[in-house]
Amino acid sequence: MAMIIMSLSTSTLPVVAEQKGPASDTIIFKRVPAELAAQALMSGDIDYYIFGLTFTQAEALVDVPNVKLYYAPSGLVDIGVNPAPAPEGQLNPFSIRKVRFALNYLMDREYIVSQIYKGFAAPMVTFLSSYDPDYVVIQDIIAKYDFKYDPDRAKALINESLTEAGAVLGDDGKWYYNDNPITIKFVIRIEDERREIGDMFASALESVGFTVERDYMSFGEAISTVYFTDPADLQWHLYTEGWGKGAPDKYDSTTINQMGAPWYGWLPGWGEEGYWQYTNDTIDELGIRIYRGEFADKDERDELYRQCTEMIIQESVRIWAATRLEIHPARTEIRGLTQDIGTGLRSPLNLREVYSTKEGVTSVTIGHLWVHTEASAWNPIGGHDDVYSIDIWRGVHDPCTWRDPFSGLPMPFRWNYTVTTAGPDGNLTVPADAFLWNATSDKWEAVGAGVNATSKVTFDLSNYIGSKWHHGMDITWADVLYSLHQMWEIAYDENKSAIESSISAPLKAYLSLFKGFRIVGNSLEVYLDYWHFSDDYIAEYADIIGSDPPTGHYPFEVLAAMDIVVFTNKTLMYSESASEKVGVPWMSVNLEDHAKKVKDALDLLSFNDLANIFNVSGTMYATAQELTERINAAKSWFNTHKHMVISDGPFYLNKFDAAAQYAELKAFRDPSYPFSKGECYYGVPAVPEVSKIGTPIVVPGGSTFFVIETTGLPPDGVTYMIKNPLTGEVIATGMAETLTPTKFMISLLPNFTETLEPGVYELFVSAYSEKIAYVSVAKEYFNVLNVLPLEDAFKEVGDAVSTQLSTATEDLMASTDRIATAVNNLIISVALRTFIDEMLIYRSIVPTI
Repeated sequence: MAMIIMSLSTSTLPVVAEQKGPASDTIIFKRVPAELAAQALMSGDIDYYIFGLTFTQAEALVDVPNVKLYYAPSGLVDIGVNPAPAPEGQLNPFSIRKVRFALNYLMDREYIVSQIYKGFAAPMVTFLSSYDPDYVVIQDIIAKYDFKYDPDRAKALINESLTEAGAVLGDDGKWYYNDNPITIKFVIRIEDERREIGDMFASALESVGFTVERDYMSFGEAISTVYFTDPADLQWHLYTEGWGKGAPDKYDSTTINQMGAPWYGWLPGWGEEGYWQYTNDTIDELGIRIYRGEFADKDERDELYRQCTEMIIQESVRIWAATRLEIHPARTEIRGLTQDIGTGLRSPLNLREVYSTKEGVTSVTIGHLWVHTEASAWNPIGGHDDVYSIDIWRGVHDPCTWRDPFSGLPMPFRWNYTVTTAGPDGNLTVPADAFLWNATSDKWEAVGAGVNATSKVTFDLSNYIGSKWHHGMDITWADVLYSLHQMWEIAYDENKSAIESSISAPLKAYLSLFKGFRIVGNSLEVYLDYWHFSDDYIAEYADIIGSDPPTGHYPFEVLAAMDIVVFTNKTLMYSESASEKVGVPWMSVNLEDHAKKVKDALDLLSFNDLANIFNVSGTMYATAQELTERINAAKSWFNTHKHMVISDGPFYLNKFDAAAQYAELKAFRDPSYPFSKGECYYGVPAVPEVSKIGTPIVVPGGSTFFVIETTGLPPDGVTYMIKNPLTGEVIATGMAETLTPTKFMISLLPNFTETLEPGVYELFVSAYSEKIAYVSVAKEYFNVLNVLPLEDAFKEVGDAVSTQLSTATEDLMASTDRIATAVNNLIISVALRTFIDEMLIYRSIVPTI
């Protein structure tokens, strides 16, 4: 960036070095229940609240002058369904697809949005809502399945299906199977609105004949019951799931798989070996193609996305309720906040930039619903799948790539990148000396000649290699190599993949596209069979170190010690499913007792055992002396901090007290750290908003024009959809014509309007911009005129006028005849008089004979 500098005499001015690291010296996380957040803010006990509040909880802050409210559609709520078959002699009704589908008509989304969330939400019928960029791709499908609360329709579908399955509806209105009531075990969370939603849904289930056992649970107990038991054990049938968005996503490939495709490991069975697994090969095939970039262009990608979405809706393994428009309040003296379009104030950018304008204050205190729960786990391979741990972890490590907080497109973060691709149909030659880890021979092997790849991403690690870990040791290529090897080991090593099967299965699918790596100076070349119409998404896929688990971002000696604890000592496990299976705790190295096991395992490290990991084609990237120094540094870290969270980000974890629900981050200001205050600040986004839809009356067979006006960021386009609300049929979709940057027009031509029956129709309008991962959706009704009564009226009037004209014509004709006779008589009279006069004249001039 060019900079203009005022010319001054530098001999009289001291040189002040730019301070490295974040804007604040200290960040404190503390637990504050949501219902107490407003009071904690007004009293100054916290500076901002990172867990999304509902309008009811934030209402007291609306008119408070020193508090600002930020909004983000970052909370998702659904009912998770267990479709596992019951043991012989029993019946799980949700093993029947038609029964699961019927549940959609028992979800009163309008009530949830208007009454429970007070309008600060949007209804959902699938995993996306109107706030998501890909909503415009599937808008007509969502409209097709726009489930309304309809217990009668649900009951009809359920009655038909259960009767076919052999169930009997008793005189008491309850369903029975083999003389036993069909009882639904419904796990309902108690911390937020999901309790009210769960109770409402349970009552709807009871109204159609089910016996419901309401199991009220908090976070930890619910997570263990639902996600870490075999679905076939039927310890649960339904669960009030809740999700927090991690980052905006311009072109989704993850959410659709996470929420609907079994292969990804987030549907009942959870990919855990030995559990019953929900399967759907067609959805998996479509989802994997989206995930792996197996499409020729955006149009094909969108069509795959549409097909997969419709099948997911039909399968109904999740019954979606709403996207919460979460409210994040902050005190006005807090600056440096970026309003992430997807996550609000939960963006990791904010921890780097937030600061207080109060004189002498260099710390910021953040309130959260929890700081630690029994289902929180701090480990880089199978942990951090809850918002409470990950919100803190994102201030402790630097992702290699991240997402633009406004556009949702991937962008460089700690690692810069360039992309070269021959995709979708071409190939690049992979250099013969590129290498991959062989989990059988336990060494790096050259790929050799004749290997091709679709794309190449060159990551520039100049901001990474040579900088420091939090415990003071240099980050080297040995750290990168260990993380790469660790991925391949967990995916392909027979013993390790069997122990951590829930991690191994999706990891193996991901790694299968990588064809080789090369280290060239400070760059890592990644060759892979992946293509996307956006180069940034190619780079994101190639970012194998990643941000969320399984990932790296720990020194190699700490990762190696973790591996010993998990795969050799088997005293802790990376994933909770493995911990349940093996019967040991889920690794969380922020806890002293877990961290001590890792610290003790450091003494078991041998350079000879690790040497192959650091040896690439004869080049050794670590030494025995370095390993010794690192072990000592890691032990010293544990002795000081009582945990083993050692990473590479703007803050280090100084204190963690799980019992007190307290975490303290301290700024990492080593000169080698590449970022300073201001480099991660984006502010508040401008978004397109539909402000007005002009809705004329439509006359069949005529041309009609709707004018759309927008405010805010000028949209790149406006799409429209017309739906018959009585039949639910989507009868037209298209793009509006651009008149001005903020004004658009929809033209309905005669050949379309002549097909419309009289009545009321729904017009949905969506304004979008490539600059922002946000869609503004508006709906209006318009009337199609019934012209038949008008035609009849015109005919009656016409007939009357015709009769009157006919009579008048006859009268006029008669009058005309009379006038003509009179005129003729007059003409004859005049002619005769003229003749007589002429004869008299003649007589007077002619002589007598």
